[in-house]
Amino acid sequence: MTTSAPSIPAQIITGKARLAGVLGWPVAHSRSPALHNYWLRRYGVDGAYVPLPAAPACFEAAVRGLQAAGFRGANVTIPHKEAAYSLADELDESARRAGAVNTFVFREDGTILGLSTDGDGFVASLEAEGLPPRPRTRALLLGAGGAARSVAAALQDRGIEVCITNRTQERATALAAACRVRMCCHGRCGSASWARLHC
Repeated sequence: MTTSAPSIPAQIITGKARLAGVLGWPVAHSRSPALHNYWLRRYGVDGAYVPLPAAPACFEAAVRGLQAAGFRGANVTIPHKEAAYSLADELDESARRAGAVNTFVFREDGTILGLSTDGDGFVASLEAEGLPPRPRTRALLLGAGGAARSVAAALQDRGIEVCITNRTQERATALAAACRVRMCCHGRCGSASWARLHC
């Protein structure tokens, strides 16, 4: 006996649709639109979630255009998370500590709330796999982008000592200073073995 997948209703989009999307450059690879639109259809929400390609030079204009067009908000991905931080009128504590924003909420009064959910999302994924972060342990963070800042802050909040390495020493140094974490391998691992990292 075969079981068929449940039928998903057609997407509802009216003149009152709630609009959101993901800002990035590039953004065509993002799975977020497929994921969010599935759930919008599944629960009959009048809305759409779209990819929003925005080159770095046009990022602020793109954000202001979304606000003017009535979007409710947007997620932010590479390479804009740090630029998004400076556009927000108000920041949650995670964004403030990370120096990066991955979610904009466009408020009715015209202000932008900037959130950083990467770190808590990372921790939730560890917990879902039965690997909850343990206080007084160490973590090696590979990379120094906007998500890395949020992850470092979330791990530190849970009592974990964080050390960082990155392809470019400048970004590793900046993250280490901003988040008060140690650098491993002077910001470059190359082909060094894990045992030599001393983290």
